Order: sequence, then C-alpha cells, then structure tokens
Amino acid sequence: MIAIREHLTVYKDSFYYISFPSCATLDSGEVLVSCRRALDPRYLLGDDAPEDLRKRVTHVEARSHQAVLKLGANLQPTVLPRAIAMNPQAADQDGSLLKLSTGRILLSAFSWYPFTPPFAETVKAYGRSFHGSPDSTGTHYLFWGGFVRYSDDDGATWSDHAYLPPIPDAQDIIPGKRPAHGGAIRGLAVEADGEILVPTYSSRRVSARSAAYCYASVDGGETWAFRSVVAQDLGNQVDMHEPAFYRTPSGKLICFIRTAHLDDHLVTAESSDNGHTWSAWQKRQIIGHPYTPVRLGDDRVLLIYGYRHPPYGIRARLLDAECSDLDTAPEYVIRDDGPGTDLGYPWGCALPGGDALALYYTYGEDGVRHIAGSVLTVG
Repeated sequence: MIAIREHLTVYKDSFYYISFPSCATLDSGEVLVSCRRALDPRYLLGDDAPEDLRKRVTHVEARSHQAVLKLGANLQPTVLPRAIAMNPQAADQDGSLLKLSTGRILLSAFSWYPFTPPFAETVKAYGRSFHGSPDSTGTHYLFWGGFVRYSDDDGATWSDHAYLPPIPDAQDIIPGKRPAHGGAIRGLAVEADGEILVPTYSSRRVSARSAAYCYASVDGGETWAFRSVVAQDLGNQVDMHEPAFYRTPSGKLICFIRTAHLDDHLVTAESSDNGHTWSAWQKRQIIGHPYTPVRLGDDRVLLIYGYRHPPYGIRARLLDAECSDLDTAPEYVIRDDGPGTDLGYPWGCALPGGDALALYYTYGEDGVRHIAGSVLTVG
C-alpha cells in the first residue's frame, strides 16, 4: 500500500524554469537535490502581456545549468539553491545523481550546443537534425553529448565536465570534429561489484531509432568505456528513451526504459552479468514518462513515473525485491492535478522511519515550473 502523507513545494522561483529533479541521501542524513535550471523570460511580462507569451515555455535555453540544494530532516532547505560551475561549451540538461559507496556523488547528464540561425543550413548538410528555431527558442541547438561530473564534498564543489567516449560505429555529430559522445542521460546509474554503470540513449544514425546503451567505469567515475547495447528495436519502429538501471538483491540488473512509438509503454531488459549482455526487451503494461526505481528499507522497490495523459500527474507501483510483479502490482495515483503534459520526471529516495520521498516537476495555474515532492508512507 502507498499512502500520501503530504505534498511539498521544494523549489520554486518564477525567474527560472526549474525541472528534472534528482536526489541522493547523504551520510549526514540530508538529501542532496539537483535540478535543471534555465531562464524563464515570462518573468519579464506585465499583466497586459499576450496570452500566447504567458504560455510559451521551452526545454532548451542557452544558459541552462545544474543547480543543487540540500534538504534536512524536516525536508526544509539547509543549503539554498545555487548553480554549480556551468558548462563552458554548451547548455546542460537533465541531471541524474548517484551516491557511491566511497561517499562520492556522481552526476550524469547531457548538453545542447547553441548556434545561431546562419549556421543552420550547414548543420543540416552534415545530416544532423537540431532543435529549436529563432521564433521558438531564439536560436538553434545541436545535441552535444553525455557527460559525468563528481563531487567529493557532498555537492559543494564538482569536477569538470567529462564527456563519455563515442558510441561505437555512430555517425559523428559534426563530421571529423564532434563524435557522438555517449548519448543523452536521464536515468538512475548503479554501482555494483566495483563498477559504476551509467545508462544512455541515442541513435547511431540519423535515420535510426534511438537505442539504450550501457557505459561502465572501474575507477570510481574517473574514466569510462562503452560496454553494451541494452535495448534497440531492430525493426526500427520504437525509440528507446531515458533508461534507468536497477540492481536487485540477487544481482540481476534491470533497465526501465521510456519509449516512443509504442503507445508510451514501459520496456524492460535484464542482465545477469553486470551489463555485458542483455535479454531481449519486453513491452510492459505500465505507461509512464519516464521511470525511476527506488529501493526501500525492506528491499521492495517503489517505481515512480510521470503520467502525461489525462488526468496528468505522478503515479507509482510497489514492487517486490526482484521486480517480478511488474505487470501485476497495483498502480497508485500520487498526483492527478497537473494542468498539462509538461510535468513528471520523478526521482526518489527512502527516508528514515520507512517513508519515501518522490520529487518531480510540475506547475499550477501561474504556469511556473518548479520542483515539488510527495512524502509517501509505504505499507
């Protein structure tokens, strides 16, 4: 059983578009929270601004970056939100946190490279698509790659951006100048048997659907190597997006994957050899956008996910330790008051005493995107 104890507003500031939260519980008991933060020019609007401008938001912005804050035992901030050192090359997007056994905090994410409209036709000639336009985003954006950073002082300072090695046999982003570094990252990494495994996703060719991949580090996140293809549709119909890893008590590795062109159904794949090989992907009955598994104190798994169909909001399932009841576990509605589809991307952590915290981004009538949370009692 999952019961809602309370809903929280964790971080809201109308100056920013705040989204894509992640969290990790520190040894101090505090919860380190990261989020993607970007300028929201709607802050500049007066009361007489046109309605279409009031509703205009975008997921790409040239100064987007990672911000962090800390929550104490009462889930109130002990360290106020602040930007970590920004990317000198590109605009950082969704971040994913993992606390390692050494105490190091790993942050994996990806970035977009902004370029002005006069370069657009040349980029098209390279065979690469780009995001945005002068009308919608002010400029264009090119996918720039997945990277990792780490902190050895509980998030006070962070290492430089280290982009992952290229995806084998992938088409360069810019021929001869910018390889396809790792792919995009939004999903839980895992640490097991002295290795760190990070899930990524991207297409190897412009005409190919996105696949999910596994990268591995054997030295605490200092260096990385491509390990395997986790899941891809050989029929080139289904996109594999935003994979998240989870390791069960038996040692099985499960990858939870959001899809496109599969009616938004969850796809899973499993590995019994730490991500070297994977089972054929399997369509599940769950619909979500995307998914994060959270290990509870009794080894059960809280699977939380956004829901971008009416009624919009956040949902969850409570699974056994091996996630063997994925298709039969009942679904719980955490929130169903979202005004539209631009919400979700939940993350979670177990709290002392047996409760769990689910974080996500959402918005209300004022349209301000912000990080909210739900404290859940799990029976």
